Amino acid sequence: MRTACGKRSGKGVYTFNVVKEILAQDKTNEYILYTNQICADFAAFGGAHIKIIHAHKLFWHFAVIKDLTARGVDVFFAPTSYIIPAFLPKKIASVITVHDLIAFLHPALHQAKATILEKLFFRMALSRARHVFTPSRNTKHDLVKLFKCPSGKITVTPLGVSSDFFTESQNLKTIKEKYNLPDEFVLAVSGLEPRKNVGALISAVEKISADFPKLKLVIVGGLGWKSADLQEKISNKKNTITHIENCPPAELPAFYRLAKVFVYPSLYEGFGLPPLEAMASGCPVICSNNSSLPEVCGDAAIMIDPNNTNELANSIKKILTDNELRQELAKKGRERARGFTWQETAKETLLEIN
Repeated sequence: MRTACGKRSGKGVYTFNVVKEILAQDKTNEYILYTNQICADFAAFGGAHIKIIHAHKLFWHFAVIKDLTARGVDVFFAPTSYIIPAFLPKKIASVITVHDLIAFLHPALHQAKATILEKLFFRMALSRARHVFTPSRNTKHDLVKLFKCPSGKITVTPLGVSSDFFTESQNLKTIKEKYNLPDEFVLAVSGLEPRKNVGALISAVEKISADFPKLKLVIVGGLGWKSADLQEKISNKKNTITHIENCPPAELPAFYRLAKVFVYPSLYEGFGLPPLEAMASGCPVICSNNSSLPEVCGDAAIMIDPNNTNELANSIKKILTDNELRQELAKKGRERARGFTWQETAKETLLEIN
């Protein structure tokens, strides 16, 4: 639960929404939520007991195991980590979520520390788990292929998208003025790290700058690992690039609505939530044609080779100049996004937890 408290991104968004919906749907079972800080969002649920454990890094996990064992819980659900499931006593069943296999498929695109930890504990956690969730069929396929995990042991539970992204934003002008956003901009919602391939997007926007002199690039996302060179590049292009590190979740839908096009040139994704949020908001989407992204976006987005900046640049140009295409993508995107709900994600999760 630690990733669901405080500032959330990626796996933290998944944990927060899935746990919240599980508590809303299941009024029978009792849940203990382990964290290292106050989680006020879950205090209203009667079946939830928040257990705050203050311990340093790896010791926190073993403190949780000690408490789990003393309480004699029936099932432990691990939405993000493999350490606790790897060392749980066999009398406690574990259910885990495998978001992606980047540590094994593309270790160069993953933080070294995280890669080491996953390679140390993943196999043990997988073998001991009673059941496994993956957010995409692509990740399930990789799990079966790489680790010979029985297909029947895996349930695909796609991520959902908050209703906030479907609601017409009333604060567009306020957000535009607050962040001094340009009138015309390409949007990227992404941390600055190698896997997200933001450098390719910067190059693609530069390629069409002569045709669209008013067009800017807006990047919403924190500083990731190995981002120093990218930060310097962005800093040198302050006239054409706006980087917003901290954006409250409530303000994010306005960015999607204000943007001319959303671009996600990631090199690998276990699911890919930002394109789904963009589609729900009615923003035309361009995304990579790899990993799980085609099954998330379907025919509601333009798919590109993330290593081909010319193709990316031409796709952006096409959306900016073709109003009919823009409207078609916006309509298709909204329709497709309605099929992804956190309620359904939690419902499928509960079937295996209970």
